This record gives sequence, structure tokens and C-alpha cells, in this order.
Amino acid sequence: MYFFKKSGIYIIIILIIVSIYNDITSGTSLSPTEEPRQTNSVETIHSKRFKVIKVKVQAGDTVLSIAEEVNSTLSALDMNQILADFKLINRTSSHQLNIGEYYYFPLYTESAARQAQ
Repeated sequence: MYFFKKSGIYIIIILIIVSIYNDITSGTSLSPTEEPRQTNSVETIHSKRFKVIKVKVQAGDTVLSIAEEVNSTLSALDMNQILADFKLINRTSSHQLNIGEYYYFPLYTESAARQAQ
């Protein structure tokens, strides 16, 4: 009986180690030759629903402050729509921006802003 308990514990430990190893090695890390283009701190990209703009996050920036800055010509913005679009574009939480990293922000047109209201 002691042999089976000890063997079972070893098997579980090996499975955990193999699982961790697979999680670490099968990620989507970028190799040095595949780094994204970063010519400026701002880059515009077109999407079907709306345009997006690539912005480097500075200290004190929030998703809403940057969205207001890039959409300064619009009179009214829907906060929930901005946060939902940010999450859709970046596939990350809007609560955890890292200083110095680039994120995509929605760039709305006047007609798109009217439709959201």
C-alpha cells in the first residue's frame, strides 16, 4: 500500500511539472526578429467598425483619459463603450495598463459616437 501512495504522489508531481512546462513553452512570445513596428509613439490602424490608434502609455494615464485625448473633437463619449472597445481591441483588462507599453485605443467618428448614444 505504501508503494502505491508514493508512486501516486510521484506521478502527480511529474504531471504538474509537465503541465507547467507546456504552459510556459507554448506561449506566444515574440522572437527578437518579430517585434512590432514602433516608429512613433502613435500609429493609426484601420478597422471595419472604427479606427484604432496605437498609443504609448505614460505615468498617470488611464484608458478614459487617453480615449478623451485622442477623441478630443467629440462632444460626448460613452464610457462603457470605450472600455468595452478597449478590451475587445487589446484583449486585456482596462484596469492594468503598464507604463511604457503600447495599447490600441478606439478612435471614433462623429457618426459612430451618435449611434452609440
